[in-house]
Amino acid sequence: MKKISLNRKVYHLPENWTEVKKEDLPVLLRLLYTQPPGGSTYLEILRIALGHTEKEWFKLMRHYFGPKRSESQVNRNANILAETMNLVSWMWQADLIIPPFESFQVNSQPWLLFEEGFKSMSFGEMADAHIHAQAFIKQLIAGEQRLNLLVASVCRPELSGDYKSDPEWNGDRREPYNEHVTRLRAESLNDNYAAEKILVLMYFLGSLKEFFSFYDLFENDGSAPPVAEDYPGQSLVKNQHLLSEKHIFGGMSATKAANVHEVFQFLEEHRKDIKAQNQRSKQAHESY
Repeated sequence: MKKISLNRKVYHLPENWTEVKKEDLPVLLRLLYTQPPGGSTYLEILRIALGHTEKEWFKLMRHYFGPKRSESQVNRNANILAETMNLVSWMWQADLIIPPFESFQVNSQPWLLFEEGFKSMSFGEMADAHIHAQAFIKQLIAGEQRLNLLVASVCRPELSGDYKSDPEWNGDRREPYNEHVTRLRAESLNDNYAAEKILVLMYFLGSLKEFFSFYDLFENDGSAPPVAEDYPGQSLVKNQHLLSEKHIFGGMSATKAANVHEVFQFLEEHRKDIKAQNQRSKQAHESY
């Protein structure tokens, strides 16, 4: 937290998303991702970050920028406000990598969001969600159809029964991912839940970028697949087929159900082995 002093009062401003109060997180993210960017939005973000009520904030603004202030005083106060605003500007610059909420209600049923860091996400779920996200961004199908599919993929109802006592439980509180059920559930999101869908999209994209950066699989900065693809997620789909053909995790169903971290750890080690083998071959060729 950044400790600052304004008007002889001490404030503590968050310096990253993990330091934001949980009760403030949803409203801040809605302001960032569902409201037009601009002065009024950023001022509202600053008000919340400083912990002022709307009534307190109105009094402060009137006190420092009201008609009783001279032009030089207003300019000085505006500079201080701008400097303070800059301390929270990371909010509209940093990727969203922590859950904006735990769940949201769809037809009176809570849909749980995926865990931070893709901890219990399957390879198949991540691949399909990535494909839906890219297809929506590129508008391969006009409208929100692919956004709805993304949200229905990564947000699902909670498992029933005493699942935490099951020795086979993998840590995911959500129902198992099923692409066919996902398509049916996505219809429930049509023309509704706009704010929640945008937050889920931003959270998924931020989490995906961070996830890719963990693994030495790409030639660039690690934030995205390195080469142009014929269709979104082509490299992930290709790896699904290659892994299932070799039965590394089992057949196609087992490969898709495997934990995404375990899959990427294998792919990373395999890539290192291939690079080392190519290097040895190159050295052997040069020695002739």
